[in-house]
Amino acid sequence: MKTIRAEYVIVGTGAAGPVLAYHLARAGKDVLMLERGPHLTPEKLSQRETEMVGRLFKDGGAQMNTACDMFLLQGNGVGGSTALTNGVCFHFPDAVLDRWATEFKVDLDRDRIAAAQRRVDSVLNVHELERDVFNPATPLLENGIRAIGREPLHFRKNFLDCVGCGYCTVGCKYGRKMHSGMTWVPMAMQHGARLMAMTEVNKIDAGGATVRGLKCRDLDSGEKFRVEADRYILSCGAINTPGVLLRSGIKGEDTVGKWVSFNVGSICFAEFPEPIDAFDGDQMCVWVNALPDYVLEQLHNPPASFALTMPLWHREHYDQLDRYRYMTSIGALVATDPRGQIHHPPIPGWHEEITFKASAGELDRMRRGIEESARIFLAAGATKVFPPCAETLLIRSEDDLKHLPSRFRMQKQLTGFGSSHPHGGCRMGVDAKTSVVDPEFRVWGFDNLHVCDASVFPTSLAVNPQVPIMALADYAVHAIAGIEPPATVEDGPVAEARRRLGLAPDEPVLLSSGVPPT
Repeated sequence: MKTIRAEYVIVGTGAAGPVLAYHLARAGKDVLMLERGPHLTPEKLSQRETEMVGRLFKDGGAQMNTACDMFLLQGNGVGGSTALTNGVCFHFPDAVLDRWATEFKVDLDRDRIAAAQRRVDSVLNVHELERDVFNPATPLLENGIRAIGREPLHFRKNFLDCVGCGYCTVGCKYGRKMHSGMTWVPMAMQHGARLMAMTEVNKIDAGGATVRGLKCRDLDSGEKFRVEADRYILSCGAINTPGVLLRSGIKGEDTVGKWVSFNVGSICFAEFPEPIDAFDGDQMCVWVNALPDYVLEQLHNPPASFALTMPLWHREHYDQLDRYRYMTSIGALVATDPRGQIHHPPIPGWHEEITFKASAGELDRMRRGIEESARIFLAAGATKVFPPCAETLLIRSEDDLKHLPSRFRMQKQLTGFGSSHPHGGCRMGVDAKTSVVDPEFRVWGFDNLHVCDASVFPTSLAVNPQVPIMALADYAVHAIAGIEPPATVEDGPVAEARRRLGLAPDEPVLLSSGVPPT
């Protein structure tokens, strides 16, 4: 059997792994990145939604919990889920870091975290989204938000001269989204890191306190091979990292896979009397901060995804989709307690199973978020509002909102209920009995096995997590390898991204077809 050697092997190329790979390779370490999915560069992408969902999402976008009443969206490819986000960039909420320090004794150095977030922002070109790519529904929603006494906030995003095509969630065929596959991965490779895509890690081979190797399979050829390294870092996400540990028999379900939390969401839809063409621009432009209860985020998906999450049934659903030009939507995001669990699959070859059931309090916060979304729509001039209820409920006035509480008593009463933001499963802590990873990102009981991704989060962040995950990886490289990140990343700012796009620093941005964006 073929054996591949490296000093450091990193499993996963989502938000965390490539950041570690960059800093390690920059310091002269021999780094190998393994990725289960394909390496799809912008020219290999299209805006054919059903095709891209099947290629870019784990399970073709059909990953569910065991009760089949909650979807779980994750990326499958170089860049991981960062390639599929809407580019939304938040920092660590202070309240979350305070809770981790007091309740879990995970006291991250705030100055170092702040510096890490600044570095990540510079690499990803994070800035407030330009108003000229706002979709046409945005001014209506801003007016509605102000009318109910809230302040419309604008998203910060990791875009480079966004063209406003509205297809962020199926990758960016124009190369304008500065996700991990467009930034940290090529930056790491410029310093000598290697990348092996379409590589599945089947099992960790461990003896005593030491990992001896990884048993892998090339998903293109079917060839089995072995990877050996001095240190191993799992960065394959809050569902897949616990899955690898569980199927390898490392620790057990008494700790691994437990304490999983989510940012869960459902989507409220509305129809306006005139066409608004909300598809014509960026999908997510404004949001409402109602923490600690919920966050409201403007969201307008392309037609197939829009249809999959929209309530109504049969002919009513069909007829309502014919009104797509007149419609738009808002998502309510709620942070859950760490109550979910990842389980080892009962059948060999199957991947991990996920159990989660929202509490009454979480469902009530979701209901209040949807109610506020409906009020925003009505204030903005909508004539019909469709909350995410399995039993159809049409809201035409605020008086109709009284029917909402009875529709939010159980998770299965909701349509389009799910999460793109799982956290936990390999929780960090100071006690091996109640955590999987120690404060140095090392798996308890092992001397050369580390975890760094959202699975180490003790709780949900309550906001979109890509920048905090990347910042945590930037922070972790010192604990894992004794490497201090540079004050600034000189080879990673926008100039480098422009070079990869084939643009001179002062050259006007063109679409991949060579046609200037209008």
